[in-house]
Amino acid sequence: MTEPRLQAVGFSEPGGMAASFQHVRVGTLPVEEVVARLKEKIIAADLWVLHEIDPQMLLHRGGYDIGPARQILFFHPRLMSRLLAADSAALLEAPLKFAVIGFPEGRTELRWLDPARAFARYGSPALTALGEELAGNFEAIVGGLGF
Repeated sequence: MTEPRLQAVGFSEPGGMAASFQHVRVGTLPVEEVVARLKEKIIAADLWVLHEIDPQMLLHRGGYDIGPARQILFFHPRLMSRLLAADSAALLEAPLKFAVIGFPEGRTELRWLDPARAFARYGSPALTALGEELAGNFEAIVGGLGF
């Protein structure tokens, strides 16, 4: 039995508004190398890697073919306890996530949402401080990637 033909889906360029709430770094390391380095740096920052999502594999199972893409979810119980004590509605903001996207021409994008901006929306000084702390964690993790 032959495998059904997959529908190819290309990655689009990001919309103009993404820069208002996302951060991005662009490099040429392969997606798998970026993911491995990210996991190491997340753990070194005393955070927990909770899950790795492989959209490429999931879409393939659904009949679509995309380039390499991964999502790395991470957080820590000490952060969750602070978040919940400040405003339980902010539970939707956790876990934090990196997205790694490999484009056909060899460019790799590393993206993440700005936690300082996201947490400040709640109007809680404690969440604003946590968001700023987490933004610093993202920068430290990414800064140590060599990406």
